[in-house]
Amino acid sequence: MQDMRYIFLVFLFTLLVLGGCSRRDVLDDYPVSGVEISLDWDGVTDQLPEGVRVIFYPKDGKGKKVDTYLSIRGGKIKVPPGRYSVVVYNYDTEMVQIRNEGAYETVEAFTGHCNGLGVTGTEELVWGPDPLYVVNIDELQIKKSDKVLLLDWQPKLIVKTYSFKIKAEGLQYVSTIIGSVEGMANCYCLGRCCGMKGEAALYFEAGIQGDEIIGSFTAFGIPEDMVTRASVGMVKINFVFVKTDKSVQKIEVDITEVIADSEGNEGENEEDPHMKIELPIKDEIKVEKPDNPSGDGGGGIGGDVGDWGDDEEIELPVN
Repeated sequence: MQDMRYIFLVFLFTLLVLGGCSRRDVLDDYPVSGVEISLDWDGVTDQLPEGVRVIFYPKDGKGKKVDTYLSIRGGKIKVPPGRYSVVVYNYDTEMVQIRNEGAYETVEAFTGHCNGLGVTGTEELVWGPDPLYVVNIDELQIKKSDKVLLLDWQPKLIVKTYSFKIKAEGLQYVSTIIGSVEGMANCYCLGRCCGMKGEAALYFEAGIQGDEIIGSFTAFGIPEDMVTRASVGMVKINFVFVKTDKSVQKIEVDITEVIADSEGNEGENEEDPHMKIELPIKDEIKVEKPDNPSGDGGGGIGGDVGDWGDDEEIELPVN
């Protein structure tokens, strides 16, 4: 009985060894080529992200995608020969998320909802995006070779920061300002390199400085249809003023023309990625005096907006 058990164990061990050898032979015979990616950040940002994700999408759906993570300067990977589209982006964002990543044509950056702002009607606002740097290659041919294919790419910042100042009366009656912008791109198609407009408005913080409201908002630029169509939807800033007596006043500011003008002039400043343009607001905003001006919480809010980070800063110009 013991001899039979011994014979069985030897037979089982032999099968495992042969199976492992066969599987290794298959993997060794699988054709792959070495690819070395070098990422150039000169002139892109002074604060490098932590690292990048790289996705090789087979063209025409033939083969499997190669999905890996590399250091911020790039690195070496193995890729089967074939035709690919490629997406590279930094993965260390706080607000930006990635969805629909199954295909090059659908992979998309977006931001989630910012709940808990404490004012009715603001529950559906979404966060403005933080810096996202992207490389997209529509077609890349990788051949079977013993030599490493060297690829030198430079990421591009696709998130812009628009800053503004708006004259206003009655700011002494304001305890909190909730700002949002409608009509800007709040998601971005990495493969097609274009911003897209969603249904939600982008939230931003605003402050008071003297008799002005100051602030900034981030977005993935303007939506694709705003670039390609002569007739576009409205782009507007929405202010929700929570007053010292807890009453609320809402004011809208149309910025469609100035946004279109700023984007149209962007090509003239390609050497300056941090182009600054001021938003022209000719009409003064007026906050109505509340029934109980003293309220319970005192008046006014802080005056500084703070550092807006590495996003591409755009101040919309005064006409």
